[in-house]
Amino acid sequence: MAPRTLSAVLLLVFGLALPLQAQQQDAIDRSFATALIRDILTAVNHGNWTGNYTVLRDYAASDFAEANDPTRLAGLFAPVREAGLDMLPIMVTPPTILQAQATAGNTQMRLMGYFPLRPRHISFDMVLVKEKARWVLLDISVGEFAPIEPQEKAPPAEPDTNPEASE
Repeated sequence: MAPRTLSAVLLLVFGLALPLQAQQQDAIDRSFATALIRDILTAVNHGNWTGNYTVLRDYAASDFAEANDPTRLAGLFAPVREAGLDMLPIMVTPPTILQAQATAGNTQMRLMGYFPLRPRHISFDMVLVKEKARWVLLDISVGEFAPIEPQEKAPPAEPDTNPEASE
């Protein structure tokens, strides 16, 4: 990955009992994962537009709300807000989901990937927990990075046909 892969990454860390990688994981339906991603990023986008993250905090897990008051969230999301990152296009663009898995027992879920937008891709990495029979946000990272362009393959090297070069 390029050094500027995630130029405006925010990480709201809340300790998890075990890393998700250490737990058995179950796959999540892509359409359900996409709906959750869009739902949460829309709340982040509204917070960015208004500078008010109360809805995001109140919409998230109780542990997230206890650890992050709206003022703290405004400070954590300031780089994304100041960069003018508009996430409205995510509503009509399919995400590239790199990870969508739930832990055994279906109590935590991790969704990670990006939206391939122009001029900048929008990345996301979020952990959700099940509270009162619905998935709510526990941890989030949002950022932007330059589009990843496919590398063109170099043409195969031509054999040296210069007879003087082989002498």
